[in-house]
Amino acid sequence: MTVNDIRKGFLKYFEKRNHKIFPSDSIVPSSDPTLLFTSAGMVQFKNYFLGIRKVEGRFQRAVSVQKCFRTSDIENVGHTARHLTFFEMLGNFSFGDYFKKEAIEWAWEFLTKDCGLKPELLYVSVFKDDNEAYELWQKIISEDKIVKLGEESNFWQMGETGPCGPCSEILYDTGAENGCGKPSCKPGCDCDRYVEVWNLVFTQFDKQPDGTLKNLPKKNIDTGMGLERLAAVIQKVKTPFETDEFAGIIRSIKKISQKQNDTSVKIIADHCRSITFLVSDGILPSNEGRGYVLRRVLRRALTHGRKLQLNEPFLYKICGEIIEIKKPAYPELSANREHTIRIIKMEEEKFLLTLERGMQMLEDLKNRKKTISGKDAFVLYDTYGFPLDLTKELLAESGISINDKEFNDEMEKQKTRSKISWKGSGDTDMSNYFELHKKFGDTVFAGYDKTKTSSEISAIVKNGKPVETAKENDEVEIIFKETVFYGESGGQTGDKGQLKITNEKLQIEGMAEITDTQKPVENLVIHKAKITKGTLKTGTAVEMEIDIERRKKIMKNHTTTHLLHKALRQIVGSHVVQRGSLVADDRFRFDFSHPAQLKKQELDLIEDYVNKKILENFPVQTKITSVDEAKKMGAMALFGEKYGDKVRCIIINNEKNPESIELCGGTHCNSTGEIGQFIILSESSIGSGLRRIEGVTGINAYNFMKKQRETIDEIAEILKTSKPEIISKLQKLVEDKKKLEKGLTKSKTSRIPEADLLEKVKTVNGIKLLSVKVEVSSIAELRAVSDNFKNNIKSGIIVIGSVINEKPSIIASVTKDLTEKFDARVIIKEISKKINGSGGGRADMAQAGGKDISKLDEALKSVEKIVKTNDR
Repeated sequence: MTVNDIRKGFLKYFEKRNHKIFPSDSIVPSSDPTLLFTSAGMVQFKNYFLGIRKVEGRFQRAVSVQKCFRTSDIENVGHTARHLTFFEMLGNFSFGDYFKKEAIEWAWEFLTKDCGLKPELLYVSVFKDDNEAYELWQKIISEDKIVKLGEESNFWQMGETGPCGPCSEILYDTGAENGCGKPSCKPGCDCDRYVEVWNLVFTQFDKQPDGTLKNLPKKNIDTGMGLERLAAVIQKVKTPFETDEFAGIIRSIKKISQKQNDTSVKIIADHCRSITFLVSDGILPSNEGRGYVLRRVLRRALTHGRKLQLNEPFLYKICGEIIEIKKPAYPELSANREHTIRIIKMEEEKFLLTLERGMQMLEDLKNRKKTISGKDAFVLYDTYGFPLDLTKELLAESGISINDKEFNDEMEKQKTRSKISWKGSGDTDMSNYFELHKKFGDTVFAGYDKTKTSSEISAIVKNGKPVETAKENDEVEIIFKETVFYGESGGQTGDKGQLKITNEKLQIEGMAEITDTQKPVENLVIHKAKITKGTLKTGTAVEMEIDIERRKKIMKNHTTTHLLHKALRQIVGSHVVQRGSLVADDRFRFDFSHPAQLKKQELDLIEDYVNKKILENFPVQTKITSVDEAKKMGAMALFGEKYGDKVRCIIINNEKNPESIELCGGTHCNSTGEIGQFIILSESSIGSGLRRIEGVTGINAYNFMKKQRETIDEIAEILKTSKPEIISKLQKLVEDKKKLEKGLTKSKTSRIPEADLLEKVKTVNGIKLLSVKVEVSSIAELRAVSDNFKNNIKSGIIVIGSVINEKPSIIASVTKDLTEKFDARVIIKEISKKINGSGGGRADMAQAGGKDISKLDEALKSVEKIVKTNDR
């Protein structure tokens, strides 16, 4: 059986037993924003286990093959037979349907009959107090092959309180030759002999705050089996790296490597699988959150590539092979291929620029010290992009340790300097909203067809706690059974509006202003309200009405994003895919995948295309259908979004001749003509391979154009010319100004005592170095001085500083013959920290600006030390 055979066979086996096949969720969890990554098959089923959602049909059963990612044991990858960062988890689930008997019998049957594993090589473990599971296994397997284990390995719980239950693991005996050789070696031993193949979790208890266990009214089954590990057992190989899919990846790595190192080859193979799926699922390299984890994994793989003498970008090639191998199971890989390859290659090229110098610095430190200071490790991190765990790993090979406290202190200093605070996924407490959803169920959204309705208050929440009433001036969150207010999701901002309570005489007894509407968890709408009159109570019926004019503006912007998406794919290329959006009432932004800045001509064509479609006044229609049917229609899906059994398609024009079809839960115009006008405000980069267009529509577009017209009128008046002559008049003024500035700069720089300053040139390790402060009034003058000095010394490093407009400025130049050894960007990055600034540039010239004038002299003096440290 190949890996693909096993994957298909597992799904088919449980489909025959009335399980609904669920596609894998994204590695970015769609149903739990508190998690950074999907690390188990049960993550996407959290709401099913809580009883909030139900599987369509008679049976409450599910089966899936889930792509998972974990880095908790990354240092063990390639060294053991068990550890991987990316893996696929096979799982069958029961939500209050079948329980232990069926789960145990089906697991045994699938492994022994469908997979052909020899029963005599299988063992099972059960929780020490789970007599029910023990007795069920006794009917299948001999008692001497059943092991009772404790809570640490055989009892699962979601948290300190809540759903929990015993586990039963099925293990495979790989043979004594793979064991530790100890007489005590048996199932449960940490060695590689007994491999855990399948874990069956019996969720039957609700753990109370006092530690007692109460029986759940509905008992659940949650199982997990690593596909790669099962494949290794079935294919009779020692590790997953020898299975058919991995073998193909490893062959590709060995084919291009100049040197053999099995451990590094395995690490690269594993990490490339992770990188491929992470990028394909919409994660981009960055210095925070998920992006930082991706960057760490990619750079770790690149560093191991050096051990194979792979010094050019190569990961993108391996990732291309992985896409080919995995696309039958995950067709989205093929759809995102161009974007994935481009992002990986760009990140490789970026890191390789500094990797060589970083590795040289590391070697130098290893030769000089037994313990590396945290400051040195931080320089490697901050200047050369080496994550701390990667530095630790490389140093551990030579038995050298790092002072972690010093590193953390330096990191805190940097955070204080740059005032960075990460507030992304992983740090939001959503438990309160999950509990509210569990208690009050789904909120019915009726706002597609109407803008006002009457609905009953299900709950009022104040300061995170449910209350019965809310009085005047209270700021609360309100849950209704039904609402016309759109909760922020899919990029569209939440509605605002009003609530009213009237008595039998139609007198207003209570009022509240809805300041925002959110959807913190799937199908739960939270209305943020300020009580402006009277008192609101739970169970009371209220009249609600959205701010319709604001909603109309949002609808115009949302429909425009669909037209813009089509225009980008039509004009820029079919590789363009939406990566996010913000649809507000006053503007919108649209994020998309593309490696380069759009040309002015492209932006003009895009703006023209969208406006033409607006003028054609296409109807905008809605169709509710299945995901499969929507795909057949050619519908585009929002990247990374999770869709249910039924989806809402927004069709611009008609189904037979569509201008655009997208899966979308947002609110839209009835026709494109309602948009009025579309204007692109800006196009910019927001990350590697990621661009953003910001735009306005309708009255906001008109106001923007009106303001532009007024500005042009004002310019014409100032220049004392007509509007058609503005450009030629400005061009002449600019040319005259340049001539004056050039003459002034030449005059000023000629007064700088160059001869005196050239006497300050030092020779550091055979390199000429000039690092001085001069008096100039502009960056242009500072650059001219730097160029003059560079021409004079012919070969060397020049760092010139000055105070310009009451702020410190520095330019670092490296002559062409030394750029292989020294990088002006690295020098400027180091010294700019001292003046509380930042900078950038090229390898031969870089500049920085700062805030702290008092540190300019210190920064210039520090250059000599930097040159000594970086001289190789």
